[in-house]
Amino acid sequence: MLRNRSPTSEGAPTPLFDPETTAFLETGCALLVATVLPDGEPFATRGWGLTVVDADRGEVRLLLDSQDTETIARLREGGRVACTATSVIDLRSVQLKGRGRGVGVATAADRERATAYTDAFFADVEATDGYERTLLSRLLPRDYVPCALVVEELFDQTPGPGAGKPMTTLL
Repeated sequence: MLRNRSPTSEGAPTPLFDPETTAFLETGCALLVATVLPDGEPFATRGWGLTVVDADRGEVRLLLDSQDTETIARLREGGRVACTATSVIDLRSVQLKGRGRGVGVATAADRERATAYTDAFFADVEATDGYERTLLSRLLPRDYVPCALVVEELFDQTPGPGAGKPMTTLL
């Protein structure tokens, strides 16, 4: 849904994430995370759960594999990041672009979130591709690192003629 960030009649800015987009991002959609290494080379990895922390300010918490030192280093330093969330079932896709705002230490709540995410993601992969959960579980990280991101732009990346259309931009 295309929205702008202009103030509402009450003077408050329109939230960056509407309830529908928030609900979608917090499902078991596939999460592809991309950053840029210091030499300019792109680097991609998987995310293991995303939570919208503040819909108004575009703040999200993204869980990464704790052994993914490249991405963690980029996000710790405030590096640019793009994260594409794609439904395995219908290929609806939303891309978030923004900056890292720091990393933390995984909490019990983060691990619970990762478990809920992987349960939903693996169920969708099983339903669409037929892979058994025992095979998919080999992908699981040993632990997670939560990364704070500030999202500046959202794009509809669902395959088709509207792919790449801005959903909203943080002004």
